[in-house]
Amino acid sequence: MKNQILEWNRSADAWRAKTFTDAMSRTAAGVCVVTTNGPAGRFGLTVSSMVSVSAEPPRLLVCINRSSIAHDAVLANGRFAINVLAAVQRGIAAAFAGRSANGCHYRFDADDWTDLAALPRLRDCSAWFRCAVDSTLEAGTHTIIIGSVERSESGADAALLYTNRNYCRPWPLADTARATGTNSVLERSIR
Repeated sequence: MKNQILEWNRSADAWRAKTFTDAMSRTAAGVCVVTTNGPAGRFGLTVSSMVSVSAEPPRLLVCINRSSIAHDAVLANGRFAINVLAAVQRGIAAAFAGRSANGCHYRFDADDWTDLAALPRLRDCSAWFRCAVDSTLEAGTHTIIIGSVERSESGADAALLYTNRNYCRPWPLADTARATGTNSVLERSIR
C-alpha cells in the first residue's frame, strides 16, 4: 500500500478531504453516545470525538456536526451526558449513528436507559459524564462543545473503540500487560 501525504494547498480547497479522512481512519477512538434532554427535546447521537480537557476543574470536549438533529438541542438545553460505550454495545452505536440493522434509529429503549426524564444514561456503559455546556467554538462543519463535568462514573467493562472503519475492543499486550497492567492493543474487529 502506497503512503499518502496530506498536502497543504493555499486555494479554497485547502485540505484534500479523502486523504485526510483516510489518514484519520487509522486512529483509534472511543465510541460514545451524547444525550441531551430539556425544552429543546430528548436526543442522542454517536460520536468518536470526545476528549478530556482538564482534570481541575473537570472539563471535556465533544465535537458535534452542526447538521445533526441533536446539535441545536444540546446547545439549547445547555446540558448533555457522555455515555462511553462498552465493547458489547456496538448495536447502540449503530442505532444512534442512524445505521441500525433493525431500523430503530435514535431509540431510547427502557431496558437500556435510565434517567430518561433527566439526561438519558446508558446502563452498563464503560463510563458516564454529566456536563453543562461551558463554551463552544465553531470549526469547519462541527461545533466544539466544552463541557463542565458535574458528575462522572466508571463502569466495569472495557470501552468500544473505532479504528480503520471497524469497531474493536482493547486487548492487553502480552509483553507489557504483565509489567504495567495498563497497555493494550486492539483486538480483532467486532463484527
